[in-house]
Order: sequence, then structure tokens, then C-alpha cells
Amino acid sequence: MVNKMITDNSRDKISWDECYSVSVLKFCSNYMMCLISWESFLKRHIIPLGSKLKAIHFVFYLLCIFCNLTNAQVFAKECDFTSSDDEMVMTCRVRTFHSIAEISQPDIDQSTFLTIFCDDQNQEVRVANGTFGKLSNVQSMRIESCNIPLFPDFSFWGLFNLMNLSIHLNKTGSKQLSFREESLAGLQKLQTLELDHNTLIVLPANLFCNLESLRMLNLTHCELDDARSIGLGTLESTRCLPELIVLDLSYNILKSIPDGIFSPLVSLKILYLNNNQLSELYPYAFSGLSRLQSLDLSNNRISHLPEQIFQQSTDILELYLQNNSLSSLTPRAFQGLRQLVGLNLSYNSLENVISSETLADLSRLLVLDLNHNRFQTITETNFHLIRSLQILYLSYNEIHNISDNSFSSLRNLHTLTLQGNRIRYIDVNTFNGLESLNYLSLSNNNIEVIHPKAFSYCKSVQNLKLRSNKLSEFPKSINDLVLLKHLDLTHNRIFNISNATFQGLKNIVSLHMAQNRIGNMTKGCFQDLTSLKTLDFSYNRIQSLGHSLFDDVPELRVAKFNDNHLTDINGLFMNLRYLHTLNVSRNNITWFDYALVPTELKTLDIHDNEIDGLGNYFELELLMNLRNLDASHNIIRELTPSSLPNSIEVVSFRSNRISVIGPFTFMAKTNLSFVDLRGNAIRHLDINAFRLKSIPPNQPLPEFLLSNNTLICDCSMEWLQRINHLDESRQYPMIVDLGEVVCNVTLPRQNALVEMSLTKPSDFLCRYQSHCFALCHCCEFDACDCEMMCPENCTCYSDQTWNTNMVDCSLRGYSHVPHRVPMDVTDLYLDGNDMSHVGSHSFIGRKNLRVLHLNNSNIHVIRNRTFNGLQNLLVLHLENNHITVIEGHEFTNLTKLQELYLSHNRLKSIKNESFKHLNYLQVIYLDHNHIAEFNVWILGYNKALIKVKLGHNRWNCECSFTERFKRWFRKHKSIVVDEGSIRCTYNNSTTMHLIEFSNSTCSNFSVIPFTSAEFVEEYMSVMIMVPMLFILMLLAALVVWKYRNSMKMWIYNKYGVRLFEKNDYPAESEKLFDAFVSYCKKDEAFVTQMVAPELECGLPPQRLCLRYRDLPASRYMAETISEAVECSFCSIAVVSEQYLKSEWCIFELKASYHESQCNRRHKVIIILLNKVELKELEPDVRACFKAALIIHWGDRRFWEKLRYALPEGRNHRHHMNCSENKLSTTLRRSSLSNSIKLV
Repeated sequence: MVNKMITDNSRDKISWDECYSVSVLKFCSNYMMCLISWESFLKRHIIPLGSKLKAIHFVFYLLCIFCNLTNAQVFAKECDFTSSDDEMVMTCRVRTFHSIAEISQPDIDQSTFLTIFCDDQNQEVRVANGTFGKLSNVQSMRIESCNIPLFPDFSFWGLFNLMNLSIHLNKTGSKQLSFREESLAGLQKLQTLELDHNTLIVLPANLFCNLESLRMLNLTHCELDDARSIGLGTLESTRCLPELIVLDLSYNILKSIPDGIFSPLVSLKILYLNNNQLSELYPYAFSGLSRLQSLDLSNNRISHLPEQIFQQSTDILELYLQNNSLSSLTPRAFQGLRQLVGLNLSYNSLENVISSETLADLSRLLVLDLNHNRFQTITETNFHLIRSLQILYLSYNEIHNISDNSFSSLRNLHTLTLQGNRIRYIDVNTFNGLESLNYLSLSNNNIEVIHPKAFSYCKSVQNLKLRSNKLSEFPKSINDLVLLKHLDLTHNRIFNISNATFQGLKNIVSLHMAQNRIGNMTKGCFQDLTSLKTLDFSYNRIQSLGHSLFDDVPELRVAKFNDNHLTDINGLFMNLRYLHTLNVSRNNITWFDYALVPTELKTLDIHDNEIDGLGNYFELELLMNLRNLDASHNIIRELTPSSLPNSIEVVSFRSNRISVIGPFTFMAKTNLSFVDLRGNAIRHLDINAFRLKSIPPNQPLPEFLLSNNTLICDCSMEWLQRINHLDESRQYPMIVDLGEVVCNVTLPRQNALVEMSLTKPSDFLCRYQSHCFALCHCCEFDACDCEMMCPENCTCYSDQTWNTNMVDCSLRGYSHVPHRVPMDVTDLYLDGNDMSHVGSHSFIGRKNLRVLHLNNSNIHVIRNRTFNGLQNLLVLHLENNHITVIEGHEFTNLTKLQELYLSHNRLKSIKNESFKHLNYLQVIYLDHNHIAEFNVWILGYNKALIKVKLGHNRWNCECSFTERFKRWFRKHKSIVVDEGSIRCTYNNSTTMHLIEFSNSTCSNFSVIPFTSAEFVEEYMSVMIMVPMLFILMLLAALVVWKYRNSMKMWIYNKYGVRLFEKNDYPAESEKLFDAFVSYCKKDEAFVTQMVAPELECGLPPQRLCLRYRDLPASRYMAETISEAVECSFCSIAVVSEQYLKSEWCIFELKASYHESQCNRRHKVIIILLNKVELKELEPDVRACFKAALIIHWGDRRFWEKLRYALPEGRNHRHHMNCSENKLSTTLRRSSLSNSIKLV
């Protein structure tokens, strides 16, 4: 109806009543509340009811359509669709739930799983009735991180197929979540409901009673404090949740369970009430739960169990009561629980062992946990009625006495734990009747004596733990346990092991006797342990082991003898071919050879001994399979390629005395991954010491640790500083602690410890006396400039590349510059000598000299050409001398000088041009001299200055000088480092801070005109900046001009503005269509499914006339096409190979071209689907192509280019309802037919 009004308004009169009725009928479900509110407002405030009101209704209806389309678009952007197996999963992030009602119907029909997240967790979200009305196919829904205060009645109406519902809101930011009585109405198929981690507190009485199919209800972490207000109905609600099987109320704050509160839940099988604050259970709290099988009441405050509490729940299989406050149990506490198989009463305060009457009905009990209570005695009547018991936990009580035959009736018991009690003695009948016992733990007691026949009635024991007791000898009763496999006697007081100790224990697999007082052992001690695989005798007092002691245990795989007093392991382990782990650390072993251990050994720990080398007399490095070696904390001094097996992976040599690592030590260790060399005495390393075989790119480099060594960083060690970045060959390890490695750098007059990562290649120096390069052919002569000869009484250093060549002649008593200073010297130290003057050309030829020290040498005069030839000098030290005048010629040739130190001289005069040519000067120190007047503002020409010292001089307080000085200082204050010590002399006696000196005290102050350096500097800045700005603007204009079309297109698509263009299209009322689309029949699918929907439903929407869709077939087809072209603003030709072969298509193209020639406002746009060679086309067709705008399909920004070429579509800038395209097409076809008939 709306489209009819727009397209045919001139001929047909529209009934406002009809339009109003249609709009209300079509959109009442979405906008009824909005219309009613708007109508009420108009009645009261604006106009009475009548035709005007209906007109306003219609306008408001159009606004609603726009909002509807906009919301739908926004919502579509907020939802992601993923496919999982046969399910379509929809995940949406929304601000309000109003958008959910706007999901398109196809998306709804395909989605079975919906997840909703709220973007703003602090914004309150309202849920209206029927919000989810369209989601009838959704089977699982999850709502996360929303601030929803209330779910009103019928909130989920319409979700008729929903089976799983999970609501997890923002518990920290939201208020209490509330439900109404009928909030969950309509969820007839719901089976799982998860409301955990919300703030519920109180729920309506019958909230869940309509959920007849619900099988699992999760209400954990909801702060529920009253069991009467959890929505499970009342006592009269006999049909509430008839199918519920699992109810989880854990982690709330429930304090009591009243009678019959769960009685409506007739099918309940599993009930979780753990981690609440329950202190009271009413006698009939669980009445009606006849099918209950598992009940968890753990982690509460229950101190008493009523006698009748479980009488109506006789099918309970598992009962958890641990971590409560139970101190006693009545005889009828568990009456009727004949199906119970598991009972946990641990972590309570039970003082007396449960009486036989209490356990009388538990005939099928299999597991009983009584750990961590306060039992003191066990009697023979305690457990005699629970004969089916298989596992009994009695650990960590206060048991000190076990009566004879206490367990005699437990013939099915296979696990018994009694550790952590106060038992002192095990009698002969203590374990009588335990014929099936397999696991027995008696650790952490005070057992001193075990009767020799104590285990004669439980010979099936395979695992016996007696650690941390007070046994002084090996219990003879253990010899009766012929099936024993695991024996643990750790941390006792056993001091002797003889040949008969283990008699009859041929099945023992692991034997742990660490932390005893065992001394020496001789051959035969283990002769009965033929199945032994793990042996632990660590932390004893063993000094020696008999030769071939372990030949009786050929299956041994793990042997631990660490922390003893062994001095030799020769002849002990070499025949154990299955041994893979050996630990003999922290002993007194002084000698080791790989021949002492079997070749199949995988892990060897020999740390903390006195071993001085890893012997390999028989060269077994190829045969050994050792992977892990810990040889740290020994006195090993040298490593060679034979020191490690080739199979080694991880090795530690930490804290030894290693000073030598031979070349290619690790070369053949292809599996190496980690080496620890920290804390040794390594001073020098050859570059081949760490050389490896090339590591494949897909494998990590081995990691080495090298810190805490006394490395000497001389010229042979420079490679170590860059070892982590040596080359691409991957033949060196990664020094992972290179940042912690320090080395002793050999520099003149100091040996400094420097972090390796902070060193430079020039820091790695070696001493030399003389050196002749290979290309030097005059070394046999005295006057040979290319020979490096160290001057007499001097010390010379160079790096490996000779890029650094230091000569140290300081404090040698020289009165002049030494002869034969090497021509390639880079750093020359002449300080501390006695040179009254330095002659001209003293350093001629030393073109590589970078640093020169002449400080503290009693120099009075610097000659005119003293520094001639030092064109690369960077640092010059002349401080602490007696220089009085700088004439200006001294530093003429030092064009690259960066640092000049003239402090602590006797300077009185400095010529203004002295430093003017030093363009690279960064540091100049003139402090502690006698300077009275020096134009310091001349330093403004030294643009690179970063540090200046001028203090402790006798600056003049004359007004003209101080004014200019202060002006310079204000501009360069950041580079003056001694501001506080700059003083001037006033009236020949008073000194004051020059910066604070006031010109008002001047009597002869006058303004002296001059051109300041500041003015020149500012003028030059302006002269430089103006051309630069002009160039930048010119470049920007060129860039804009080059990309002008792309920019105009981007601005149009972004903001809808045609930059620097006027709209050539006529007013919209003059044309019927925005574009006529010409295409061949074979390309119809492309046009109707790709081009037309994108343009007709795009932004802005276009009105298209499609050749085969909108033009009626008739005998006058040529006239029809011509008329359609004339009724359109522009023409679009979709050109393919088939198009160019069709005569009708060529006719349409020519008609469009003809119209463009007659009407300059008519554009022809060609969309090329295939590549077309223009020279192969006919001349008239080629002319059409040349006059048209050509856009290639698949171009980058294809749609932007096409929309930019089309008219703007005024008065319909927003999306049209694409579902009404069919109506729009029919109207256009009818309009065009009428127009043609009129013609």
C-alpha cells in the first residue's frame, strides 16, 4: 500500500482508513504498545480524534517501519551463526532484548541453540511478555552477563520446543533477580534448567511446578536462605516437578530443612545440599523421597541426625556427611538404609566409634570413611555387623588401642587405612580375619613393636606402609606376607639389614627404607628379593656396599643411595642391565668412570660428591644411553668430548671447578637440550668449545647457563657477546642467562666487571708488544709506519680486528709525546706525565685516533699545529693542566670532535672563534678556571651541545655581558649542568650568582645594538620551515589529485556527499526508474540474485527496470526498450560473452548509447563480467564502450563504484522492505505498460 502511494499517487486516491488498518494489522505484534501510547498522548495534548489523528498515525507508522528495519539490521550485525554437527548455533550480543523480536524468520527457523550476551552489564535490561515468541524451534538457550531484575509472567512464552535453559546473570553488578508465578509458563518440554550463580534469595512457591518434563534443576550459588521459598511448591502441590531426577541446592545459605519440603518431588534420585549453613534437619525433611539414591549433606553445620530422617528414603546408595559437626550418632540414625553402599562421615567430631546398632541395617555397605574424627579405641563389636565392607578409612583419629579381633568379621575388606593415629603396638590378633586385605597403611603412628605373627592372618596384603614410626628393627612378621609387592619402612630407626632380613619376600617390587640408621650391607642381603625393581636406601649411614651386592636383583630399575657416606661404587651396578635411574648424590665418592654404570642407564645423579673428573677409559660415549646427568657440586676441572655420552640430553655441571672446556666438547651430542655451567672457574673459552652440529630449524637450540664464572673478556672472547646471534648455521647454543654473565674487561688502568650483554666489540682487548700486518713489507726496517710497535714503558692493547688499538703511556714520566706511537692507534693515554708544552705535529699521521688523554700532564701551551692530522678525534682530555690562553687556532682541524674537557686549568682568555667550527661538539667543560669574560652565547652555533660546565670562574658582572649571558642561559638552561656554581665578581670583591644578578645595580647600563645569535637562529628557522611547508602542501595536493576519485567515492559511501560534484540527474518526478538494466537471458540469475537485491535493498535503495522481469513481452519490443531507457535516469549493461553475441542485447546497448547522446544527463554504465578486447568489436559497439563508464565485476570496491555512478534515490534514502519487492515490481511493470500504451 505504501509503495502504491509513492509510485501512483497522481492517479489513485488512497484511503487513509485502509492504510491505517493495514499497518495496524501487519505490525500490531511489534508496535501496539507504541501506537497506543502515542494515541493517548495526542488525545490529551494535541488534537481531537479525526482524520488528522489518522494522518499522524500513518506518519508514526512510517517511523515504526524505519525503526523496525534499522533494529533488524543492527541485530543482524550483533549475531553470529555457526554450524555444529546438525545444529545451527546463534550467538548474539545485545543491549536490550527488544532486538530479539526482530530476528529474521529464516535465521530463527534454522537455529536450535541460542546464546545471548549483554554488552553493558551495568545497564538494566527489561524482559517483556512474548520477547521470545518467534523462537519456537530453539531447543537450547543460554543468557549470560545481563542485568535483569525481573522475569514477568509468560517471559518465555513461545519457546515450546525448548529443552535446556541456562541463565547466568551478572551477580556482582545486578540486583536481586525475581520471578513471577507464571514466568516459566509454556516450557512444557524443558528438561534442564540452570539458574546457578544468580542472586535469587526468594522464589515464588509454584515457580517450577508447570515444568512437567524437567529432569535436572541447578540452583547452586544463588544465596537461597529459606528452603520454603525455592519454588518447589507446597505440601498440597502433589504434582510439582513429577519427572525431576537431579536437584542441586549446594553453595547457598540454607540453615534448615523443614518437614516435607521435598515431598512433591516423587521422582528425585540425586539431591545436593552440600556447602550450605545447615544446622538443623527436621525429622521428616526427606519424606516422600522414596526414590532418592544419592544425598550430599557435606560441608554444613549439622550436629545431630534425627532418628526418622531417612526412614522414607530407603533406596539411598550414597550418603555424604563429611565436614559437619557430628559428635555422636543415635542407634537408629541409619535405620532402614539397607541399600547403602557408601557412607562418608570424615571430618566430624565423633568421639566414640559408631556402635554396631547404628550400622545394623547397613548390610550392603562397601565403603566407610571415618577419617579425621576423634576415635580412641576400636573394639570387636564396632564393625561385626557390616560384613560386606570392602574399604575402611580410620586415618587421622586418636586411636591408641585396637582390641583383638576388631576386624575379624570383615572378611571382604581389601583396604584399611590407620595412618596418623597413636598406635604403639600391633598384637597377634589385631588383624585377625582380614583374609582379603590387600592394602594396609599404618604410617605416622608411634609403633615400636609388631608381634612376630601380627600379619599371619592377613597374608594377602600386597601393599604395606609403615613409614614414620619408631621401629628399631625389621619386623619379622612381614616375612609372612609372601604376596607382598610394595613395602614402605621410610623414616624409622632400623639400623641393621642381614642376609635373612627379606626371607620369603620374593614378590616385593618396591622397597623403601630411606631415613633409617642402616650401616654397611654385604653381598646376600637382597638374595630373596628376586623381583625387586625399585630400591630406596637414601638418607642412611651406609659407608660401603659389598661388591656384586646387586647381582641378586637383576630386575632392578631404580636405585637410590643418596645422602649416605659412600666413597666408592666400583663393582656395584655395572651388571644391572635394566637399571635406568641411579642416585648416589650427596656421598663422599671421589672417582667415577662410565664403566661403573650399565650402558642402558638413563638418569644418573652424582651431585654433591668429591669427583674430580668424568672418566671414560673404555671410550663408551657411543655405547651409553644416558640422557640426564647431574654432576653439580663436585670438583671437576676439565671437560672434553669424552666427558659426556653422545646420547646426553640434560646435564648439570653447576658449582664445580671447571676451567677448561675442550674444543668440540658438545659437537657429537645431537640430543643435547640443556647444560648448566654456572658457578665454575671458566676464564677463557674457545669459540669451538660450544660448537654443535647444525640444529634443524624445527628444533629449538640447546640452552646453556654460564653465569657466576670468572670470564676474562679479551680479544679471543668477543664471539661470546654475540653468540645468541652468531649466524644462520644454528651451530651454537642459546646462552639463556647471557644478561647475568659478567666478565673482567681489560681496559687501561682498570679491570672492570661488566655485564656481557652491555659490552661492545671494542671492549675485548689483548695486550701486544709488536705486530706486523701481512700486507706490511717494511717491518724489518726501523722507520716502518705500518708496523704496530708498542712504545717503551707503555702498554698496548688491541681487539681481534684491530679496529680498537689502545696505547697506555700514562704516568710514565714522559716530557714529550713518545716516539713510534703506532700509526693506527685509536685510544692514546698520555695523562699523568710532565709535558710543559706539546709541539706542533706531535700526532701527525694518527688519522684513526679517536680518544686522546693529555690531562694532568703539566701542559702550559698548546702549539698552533699540535693536533694537526687528527681529523677523526672524538674525545680530547686537557683538564688539570696549566693552560692560560686559548688563541683560537688550537682545535682548527678537529672537525669531528664531540667532547672537549678543559676543566681545572688557568684559563683567562678564550677567543670567540675557538669552538665555532666544532659542529659535532656535544660536551665542553670550562669550569674551575679564571675566565672573566667569554662570549658564551657563541656556543649557540654548536647545535649538537648537550652538556656544558661553566662554574667556578671569575665572570664579570658588567651589565651588558650579564644581560646577554642570561638571555643565552634561559634558552639553553637544560644543557648547563652546574648552574649553581656560576658566579660573577661585583666591585672586585663581592661574588654572586650570575643568573640572579640584577641589572638595577648597574650605573653604566646602556642598550648596545647588535644582531643576536638568537635572532639569526630564529630567522634561519623561519627560512627553513616556510619552503618545507610549501613542499609538504604540494606533495599533499599531488596525492589528493592522484587519488581524487577513490577519495570522492569513499566520502560518498561514508557520508553520502558527492564532493566537488553537482547532481546531473533531473528531479525525481521526471523519471520513473533510477536505472534500466540490460542483460542477456543466460545472465539473468546473476542480475536477479546479485545485482538487483544489492541495489534495490541497499542504502540508498534504487528503483530498477530489469529487461526480463519488468518489461512485458509484446510485438513492439524495440519500442518498449526505447521507452524504458527514456524513463530511466541511467542504463546499466551487464556485458558478457553471451551478451555480445545477442542482437537484442546489442540493440539495448545502442539504445542506451543513443539516449546518452540525446540527453547528456543520461549515463551508460557497463558491468564487464569477462575480459573484452575492444579492437575485436564492431565500430558502433566500440563507440558505445568508449562513451560508457566501465566497471569490472570483481574489482576492489565494485559496489561502491557502482552506487557512486547511480542517482541518489531521493525521498527513499532508507531501506525498503525487501519482502515487498514483488509488489513494487508489479506496480512498476503496470506503470510502464500504461506509459507505453499512452505512447
